[in-house]
Amino acid sequence: MDTINDVLKTLRLSSKVFLHAKFCEQWVIDIEPLNLQVSFHVIAHGDCWLQSPALSAPAKLHPGDLVICLRNTPHYVTPSAEHPPDDLARNQPSGEDAEGRATTLICGQCEFLQYYWNPILEAMPDIMIFPTADFSGSKLANVINLMIAEVESGGEASNPVIDRLSDILFIEAIRTYMQKNDSEKGYIAALKDQRLSKALASFHKQPEKNWTVQILSEEAGMSRSAFADRFKQILDLSPMEYVMGWRMQQAYDALASDHKSVTQIAEDCGYQSEAAFRKAFKKQFGVGPGTARRKAKEQVASANCN
Repeated sequence: MDTINDVLKTLRLSSKVFLHAKFCEQWVIDIEPLNLQVSFHVIAHGDCWLQSPALSAPAKLHPGDLVICLRNTPHYVTPSAEHPPDDLARNQPSGEDAEGRATTLICGQCEFLQYYWNPILEAMPDIMIFPTADFSGSKLANVINLMIAEVESGGEASNPVIDRLSDILFIEAIRTYMQKNDSEKGYIAALKDQRLSKALASFHKQPEKNWTVQILSEEAGMSRSAFADRFKQILDLSPMEYVMGWRMQQAYDALASDHKSVTQIAEDCGYQSEAAFRKAFKKQFGVGPGTARRKAKEQVASANCN
């Protein structure tokens, strides 16, 4: 659990709802042109369909269902399983006086400040569908119900509440997915593996330590070769590739959020010299720590202004 918390807190979420509307007759939601890192749809009222090349077939959605799309995966939300006509206007809600079968949607986005590499996100599929029938009464269902109620109330200071609920919605959806996922490969499988999880937990507690495959394998209670093979088989990364990836994520995050010097950040990431750290950082990101710090702070400032 400590490892999961450690990984999730690096996301630095900034979420918001950008559409709450009723749709009647023929309509289509298509937000791919917005180029969002992550988009989500809560079905507040009515039924609809989700269509995407990432799905084997259109998926019917019901009130209370949640859809999360990662990596700007192309998708449509439509009133039927038929592909929408190309000339049908996109993202056009119906007027308040519209009649007929209606669907009300809450659509939002999530952004990750300073996000470079996150093993949990890498393990998630492009599209996740959470049918309300599968998690009725759960924490996720409670968050969805709270969001619907808050959005529809439109009360005083409602917007910041909705934004925070959007953050919670995304994190709770990840937790729900991890609990239900039974894959034998990927980061979630590694966290559920009794031995690999011990090595991962030890590393995350002291990422600055002089880690080697041998030391990690000892933490896992395995031979060096067996540990390296199993790690690669499940995570599709070597142990040291994981160590490097996480240290670089931490370094990039620290450059934007901390006032530490580059030397201190290098030490926190396990480097014996600032020069070695700068070389590794530039190899990973294509720019030096100073440039990365400036760009990351500009990104944070821009997000705060929005």
